Amino acid sequence: MRIGVMGSGSWGSALSIHFGKLGFDVVQWCLEDEVSRSINGERRNCKYLTEFTYPETVRATSSLEEFFGLCRDIVVSVIPTQFCRSIWKSAGEALKTRKVIVASKGIERSSLKTLSSVYEEVVGTRDGYFILSGPTFAEEVAEGKPSAAVVAGFNRDETFELTKLLNSTTLRLYVSGDVKGVELGGALKNVIAIATGISDGMGLGNNARAALITRGLHEIKNLGVKLGADERTFYGLSGMGDLILTCTSNLSRNRRYGLHIGSGGKAVEEKFVVEGLYTVEAVVKLSHIYGVSMPISESVYSCIYEGANPRDILKKLLLRPVKEENL
Repeated sequence: MRIGVMGSGSWGSALSIHFGKLGFDVVQWCLEDEVSRSINGERRNCKYLTEFTYPETVRATSSLEEFFGLCRDIVVSVIPTQFCRSIWKSAGEALKTRKVIVASKGIERSSLKTLSSVYEEVVGTRDGYFILSGPTFAEEVAEGKPSAAVVAGFNRDETFELTKLLNSTTLRLYVSGDVKGVELGGALKNVIAIATGISDGMGLGNNARAALITRGLHEIKNLGVKLGADERTFYGLSGMGDLILTCTSNLSRNRRYGLHIGSGGKAVEEKFVVEGLYTVEAVVKLSHIYGVSMPISESVYSCIYEGANPRDILKKLLLRPVKEENL
């Protein structure tokens, strides 16, 4: 069985190393020639996860034509969300005949759509589409530390079959039929991670962080349900699990970005590295369209795009009218 991995960032590289260690024949598509050359020649990615050695079962290419010529079974797409549409278009009809597992997390900024909707629009079908998400830092997966994630798909039997094939002793996989919920959990948690980073950067303590995570989950769940997701999904690995991980570890780029703002730094554009920068824009627009109150997400947006002072935003959050917790 050959697995193709589209993308050579940290997560794409971690998955290539992981599947290669399991004994799969892996082909990794890299945007840059220098990255594919370094993987093939030196067994290392010269830009991401540079300290990890690639197993001999992995080869790399910077040619999409060669990539799809070699990978006729399973393709794992790990492209930054805002680039997915253009690269999937470049892939043309090739995606239609393969099982495609999307491991990117985010909402398309221009359309406010999750990636399953973008995929269906570009490819013309959602058959063979799956989403992989959960509390999984690239470094730990590459290292072989125990992790767990969820594979969601539209066809139950196909999702079980694929999950059984890819499940392992280091990456335990569960099955879900809630594609929308798994996508939204993975995307929206990045916004709350920025918020907890801001809080910690301001030195507000553990109590404040716990409150932000809990109320952040409430916001995620409320918007998710409005968009058609199953509420239970947000209490699982792709929801609460990923949220806790991303909000509490400095391996999270989103949390680190929040720390930068909270400690007095300016909000700066970091292209397609901190997904929460783009997701928060989409989230605020969606919350207005669907009438969902999301004060934490609104606050993050104000700090990033309106230059608001985090301490002023904190006062506004704490002085909001008293309400029932579950509303």
